[in-house]
Amino acid sequence: MIRLIFTFPLVFLGLLVAMMSTNTEKVPEMTLCAYVPHNESSVKTIEGDFSSVKATEIPFENDPNKAYSMPLLAKTSSGDVMLSWTEKDEQGLVSFCVAFSKDQGKTFSDKKVIFSGNGIGNSRMMRAKVLSKKNGTLVAVFSNRGESAPNASGRGGRWSNIVFCESTDGGNTWTKPANVDSDPKQGIVRGFFDAIVMRNDEIAVAYLKDVANSTKHEERDLRLVTSKDGIFQPERLIDPVVCDCCPINFLIDSEGNLNVFYRDNNNNIRDIARVVSKDNGNTFSKPEIVFNDKWEINGCPHSGAVSTINGKGGLVSWFSGTDNEMGIRVATTEGKKLFVLDDASAKNQYLVKTPSASVLFWEQNKDENNPSQIAFRKIADNKASEMTWVEGSANSTNVVGLNVGNTVIIANEIIQSNKKNKLKISTVSI
Repeated sequence: MIRLIFTFPLVFLGLLVAMMSTNTEKVPEMTLCAYVPHNESSVKTIEGDFSSVKATEIPFENDPNKAYSMPLLAKTSSGDVMLSWTEKDEQGLVSFCVAFSKDQGKTFSDKKVIFSGNGIGNSRMMRAKVLSKKNGTLVAVFSNRGESAPNASGRGGRWSNIVFCESTDGGNTWTKPANVDSDPKQGIVRGFFDAIVMRNDEIAVAYLKDVANSTKHEERDLRLVTSKDGIFQPERLIDPVVCDCCPINFLIDSEGNLNVFYRDNNNNIRDIARVVSKDNGNTFSKPEIVFNDKWEINGCPHSGAVSTINGKGGLVSWFSGTDNEMGIRVATTEGKKLFVLDDASAKNQYLVKTPSASVLFWEQNKDENNPSQIAFRKIADNKASEMTWVEGSANSTNVVGLNVGNTVIIANEIIQSNKKNKLKISTVSI
């Protein structure tokens, strides 16, 4: 087993710079060695031939002079498919964009620019999102950063806010960015967020925030803001001790409850925890570890969880570097582990709900000549299919998906040697 050696204080500033940027400036990932676990899982395998499936590409015009990053698919309240992403021009200007499909993803409208600036952040650590409320209002939530002098705690000269813009005319015009957090203090990091529309049609945003007057190199806690009548209320503390640089994940379960998944930190044991609110974020259950991996690591893994509804329950997936079973886990939200992806190159997983099953997409090296291809496994009734490769998906990264009818639309970046990644949109029959 390869041991992980961290010079965490020295590398954190570099990680933070990459975290706040967009497009090709990704957060560095730790190189972790995985091995075949003693008992991958007790899950049964669905019989059948699932070796590969061909994707049908959907037209999307890429500007060769721009770098595209972090696509995301969602549905509007009217049922249209919504595609969002960021793009960076040769002068370094980043634009947060959105396009819509009224024909279930067969074609997309011309892009609409939500906001352009040099400080927009969009990465796996804090993915920019566009949310659709029942009344048709669109809310874009993203990270915005700037430069500042080092503060009293000695943290470097970087800071970030989480901001939002609104559109009431279908994305044609947008309000100017405003801070989600009403705390006026600047020069600190607010990030690693997720945002979601709750069952009462209000917005929830959870994020990590620098702890005031901390004497540590970096220390953050878990905060939450929710809107009331469309206006964000003062933030509230959810958990005072968490892993400082791992992204948050939201899930509205089948009963309408708000689930928050985050990487906890109990004496450097950094497993995924969950808190649940049954009253739209007003109160929360006590934190519970989803599955006790007992992964002890003196540093931040820079990876969080993804989740989806699965029948009356839910599924959650995350990475753990435990010595006995390293890899990407898939478990029920109640803590029943289903399987582990133990290939060392497997990463960037994403869960999608379909009428017949949930689907885990991820990227993995197929062989030396076909790096970074998309693969998936279907999960139904705690049974999982064998791995299926998506044909024609070489050099893919940051895949996301959305179920539409009998297909899943997938969107991902295509890695380019000039570091100006393209976007690719396609459909896959599941």
